[in-house]
Amino acid sequence: MEINDILGAPFTFKKRKNYTPCDTRPLWKSCSIVLALGITGNRYSASLTKIHVANWIIKKEEHLSFFVEWAGKDDRKRPDVRLEPAVDRVINLLVSNEIVDKNKGKIVLTRIGTDLFHELNSENIYSVEKNSLSKAKRYLSEAAVKRLFEGV
Repeated sequence: MEINDILGAPFTFKKRKNYTPCDTRPLWKSCSIVLALGITGNRYSASLTKIHVANWIIKKEEHLSFFVEWAGKDDRKRPDVRLEPAVDRVINLLVSNEIVDKNKGKIVLTRIGTDLFHELNSENIYSVEKNSLSKAKRYLSEAAVKRLFEGV
């Protein structure tokens, strides 16, 4: 078989039956991370673990209620927070596009990132995510995240 036979063969595009869920798409995840930094971050910055917890909280309403319940009690079972490798990859994508910066163990929104956050926050999009992050903000401190993972 020659290379011209392969390149000269006809091809077609087929519509996929299964759609990619929105929470696995890089654009959606990028915007959710920018929102998490803007809403729950201290001066538009947060640790990687806090971003992972915020990402987990916006996945389901159950996650938010379980986290808020855990944060408000002394005798409590810790939430089983899932750390997604996709979050780390998206953060690297955001760094390469100069939307966030890594500084002393924190992920920080740049000027471009803060402009993007204000634009996302003013639009009528990501309403569920913004609502969940706003409700969790009071309980989602760096100390609470540390306690969550260290069990202190």
